[in-house]
Amino acid sequence: MSIKGMSSAVEDVKIFLQGAEIKRRMVLDTAEGKNVAVFDGLPHDIRQESVSASVEKGGTLVSADFETDSFREPFISKEIKELEEKLEKVKDEIRAVKNKRTLLQSEEKFLDSNRKISGKEGFAIKDLKEIEKYYNNRKEEIGSSWIETEKKLEDLEKEKERIVKELGAFPTNVVRYAGRINVEFYSESKGKAEITVSYYVNNAWWRPFHEIRMNEVGAPVALSMKGRIVQNTGEDWKDVNVKLSTGNPMLGNQQPTLYPWYIDMAMPQIDRSTKDIAYCEEMVCACSVDEDSNMKKTMRPASPAQMMTQTTESYAATEFALPAPLNIPSSNKPSKVEILKHVLEANLYYYCVSKIDADAFLIAEIKGWGSLNLLAGEVSIFQGNEYVGKTHLDPAKADDSMEISLGRDRAIIVTREKGNNLTSKGMIGKNKKVLREWVITVKNTRSKSVKMKLIDQIPVSTNSDLIVEAIETSGAELNKDTGILTWSLDIPTGGSVKKVLKYEVTYPKNGTVYLE
Repeated sequence: MSIKGMSSAVEDVKIFLQGAEIKRRMVLDTAEGKNVAVFDGLPHDIRQESVSASVEKGGTLVSADFETDSFREPFISKEIKELEEKLEKVKDEIRAVKNKRTLLQSEEKFLDSNRKISGKEGFAIKDLKEIEKYYNNRKEEIGSSWIETEKKLEDLEKEKERIVKELGAFPTNVVRYAGRINVEFYSESKGKAEITVSYYVNNAWWRPFHEIRMNEVGAPVALSMKGRIVQNTGEDWKDVNVKLSTGNPMLGNQQPTLYPWYIDMAMPQIDRSTKDIAYCEEMVCACSVDEDSNMKKTMRPASPAQMMTQTTESYAATEFALPAPLNIPSSNKPSKVEILKHVLEANLYYYCVSKIDADAFLIAEIKGWGSLNLLAGEVSIFQGNEYVGKTHLDPAKADDSMEISLGRDRAIIVTREKGNNLTSKGMIGKNKKVLREWVITVKNTRSKSVKMKLIDQIPVSTNSDLIVEAIETSGAELNKDTGILTWSLDIPTGGSVKKVLKYEVTYPKNGTVYLE
């Protein structure tokens, strides 16, 4: 007994970074003995080896086979439907314009007929003049309306011709392909059976992305991980339970094997003029071990591919079960879903390298990334509802804490100005001395106190005859290897901080040093 035409519904979908596993269920009436449930109208590109079936109730599974059908059907696409609707609308407009034109013709004939009547005796001169005036005005209006009507009719006819031509470019029918799974099972008696099938398709994928939102400075940071889902399998998924997996079943599960790597010295170059000896320039002895552990040697040209072993990394997948059923149509348009959401306490501070950029950047230092189960992906950053930029998140490369820039804050005003001794020069014996001075001022116009890392630098000498000495750093922490200066500032609301950077460079008088 074959059960054809019974509907089945997609219940569960597991979407991988490439591909998806789909589970369908069918409830059907059964006869005693052999039964065949037919799941038809499925995607034609199902991977046959992935097909599995089970009889949940009412029978015992015998087999499950997948096959494809091809058939011809009228080619009706969304574009064709839209064009046909436009064509009907244009036809209606053409009919309305033609009716208006007919009315104008009738009215003109009526006026001409009544003008002849008005010319007979019995009308006063005054009345005749009024009739003549009305006649002329109305004839002029009819003429203008006629011109407008003819122009509109011409435009509509052209639009109709364009739509008909565009429709003619589509094929009248198309060959369709569909998959079918035949599930054979045995029932001991009449009743109902529940059959489920699962299969893997290629035309689906998902990708993670993130959003970070902070409503105000000092408030917790809201971090959400979301997913873009695309499925173009040819079947719509309606009210399905969805899991997102970081795995990829098509990578293969066979672990690699590393064999011994034997090398030998390159053979000496042989004179090409020697006829009785083969020319073996740039040859190496490549060795391998066969199953019987007998070493075999072959002579072939050296290549990088022979000197290395290619391996494939495999890892355990993470799955995210979404909390509510979804509707995901078959299209190339991504569906966006929220996967995880965290409210995180962040250590916020400002960061400024005034020598390069006078703007202060708000930085969120967030700890405990390992427990958040996040995936690598792009991050969109918002302050309130304002989009401030984008960055990239890769937890695999992060330490226990991660710093994320939340954008520029113009409420923190930073200036860097030349000091009085910027061009001061001196001569002592055989050496020149040059003094440089910079004054950096930071002003906080926010309603709360803020913390800031202010960064600047002094030059680092790579020549023993050139000496750099820090004269004034206003308490900055100096990295002598890099010359980087760091001030850790606490700036009260409405307050300002001034830092002075002064250094001296000594070098031979016949030398030249370029300083800012």
